[in-house]
Amino acid sequence: MLVARNCQGGSGGREAGLVGVVAAALAVLVLVAGCGSLRKTIDRINHEASSSGGLESFIQQELTTKFHRSVRSVSCSPYTDQVLPGDTAHLSCFVRFTNGTSYTAAATITDPSTDPDVAENDFSFDDPPGVDITTAPLTGPSVALAPTSPASLFVARNLATAITRLTARVGTRDLIIQMVLYPGELEAVIGANGEARLVSVTYTGAVTVGPRVSFTGSRSGIVFSQVVPGVIQRLTKVIVARGRVPLAHLDRFVLTSLAHGNGGWTIYPVSGSTHFQALVLGDHLVMITPSGTHALR
Repeated sequence: MLVARNCQGGSGGREAGLVGVVAAALAVLVLVAGCGSLRKTIDRINHEASSSGGLESFIQQELTTKFHRSVRSVSCSPYTDQVLPGDTAHLSCFVRFTNGTSYTAAATITDPSTDPDVAENDFSFDDPPGVDITTAPLTGPSVALAPTSPASLFVARNLATAITRLTARVGTRDLIIQMVLYPGELEAVIGANGEARLVSVTYTGAVTVGPRVSFTGSRSGIVFSQVVPGVIQRLTKVIVARGRVPLAHLDRFVLTSLAHGNGGWTIYPVSGSTHFQALVLGDHLVMITPSGTHALR
């Protein structure tokens, strides 16, 4: 649990002068922005200056700097304008991360002071749960490359070279639990016996291997020998020719768990609702559109 203290000055002549300045500034805002925008501005300023706003800012900062988690938003309730000296407010804070995950943290705001003219805010909140890399969304490629490039990993010889370099570092004993193949990078989570690590290899041959982390429960995956470079190239060509998707518009191959426990690929264009699926060795390629599923032969 993380704790911080924030001190604010109390009431007095200086505060009264500040009120006058704010009032003058708001009068100008009425002329420039209109009543609706003025109300939103006032609400935002009041929220940021409140104890709740201070807690939300503290949580976002701590998650970013100490836990290295990218935060989309923090929202705490019930709204607390100010905590009285010697009192503690208990809040529930909903945190959204940019990768789509979230958690709810119990939090407190305490004013330990006895001086009514000095407001002190002590913030605390529950740490975020650990990230399970076997189920969390992969971070995305660290390098960009056009699928039309001669160096693209959608080309069999390039992918074969990348896999050889990767397996030279990590071996072939672990299962591939997650995998996304971009034109410029292969990113995967590999693991066995309750441990997993994040690995990647770029089209330039740069290999990154993360630390081993524990996970609980069982996970399904495929072996490295099932990632056949020729299959990726063949599927790419069929999608371009029969699926009528320009090569430049293909974005990624994602390892997918299909029906009956089969592993497969879901292939996504850069945009649009149409995508493609095939078994991991390239069989049964289908195009999935809003109007239905169509086999590509």
